[in-house]
Amino acid sequence: MFKKALLATAIAATASFATWDYFPVQEAGKGQAELTVPFSMWGDWSRLGVGVGARYSIIQNLEAGLRLPYTIFTHFDGDDAKADGIGNLDLMFRYQFMPIMNAFVDVNLPIGDEEVSPDGLGIYAGVQYSQNFGMVNFGSELGFGLRTEGDDEVSPPFDLKIGLEADFAVNEMLTPYVGVDINMWLGEYTHDGDELPGSDASGTIGIAPFLGLNIAINQMFYAGIDARFGIGEDYYGEDMPITLTGKFGVNF
Repeated sequence: MFKKALLATAIAATASFATWDYFPVQEAGKGQAELTVPFSMWGDWSRLGVGVGARYSIIQNLEAGLRLPYTIFTHFDGDDAKADGIGNLDLMFRYQFMPIMNAFVDVNLPIGDEEVSPDGLGIYAGVQYSQNFGMVNFGSELGFGLRTEGDDEVSPPFDLKIGLEADFAVNEMLTPYVGVDINMWLGEYTHDGDELPGSDASGTIGIAPFLGLNIAINQMFYAGIDARFGIGEDYYGEDMPITLTGKFGVNF
């Protein structure tokens, strides 16, 4: 069971808990729809996916969203690993209780194919702080994630996350950004509620620096590219995962 849990963790290394962004909720009645195309590489493994998502501010300061990924293929050493299909569905909610502070909760529904998606129900909640410093827009997040047992009755450790991002307003069209996500496991893998021997992962840290560019095509359409790297052998496995993502979105 423990080996299966470790394999699932390695395959899902680039699919950790992730909110839409770290910045203030949009005005009431405004929203976005977005298409993403991530390509991930780690060691002999590679994966190409596509994702669709949307978010909308139902009333002032309250935003709801959803996101659904699909894995087109997963390859090992150039051969098809037979791991493709629909991923888990994310339901996302954020409430801006202060001009610079948000509270959020995301629910990851286990509707996806087991070859590409973590099993069990995932819940991720926390707070976000953002502030504008001239041409630099700073955003941050503190979150706590957990995943319940799935069909195999295995649940992973809790996940504590700190996220930091700085966006640079170069001009009205181009916004480059840099940031880092730091994840730390708390606890151990369990099977049917019992600890798996030797599985205590408390204190295991993964560091994921990222950089990218957002492009405002016009007031309605936008695009972007980014690169993310996973540092930490105990958290991400022996090979550093690298994910390159392109996106295209519509403001409405």
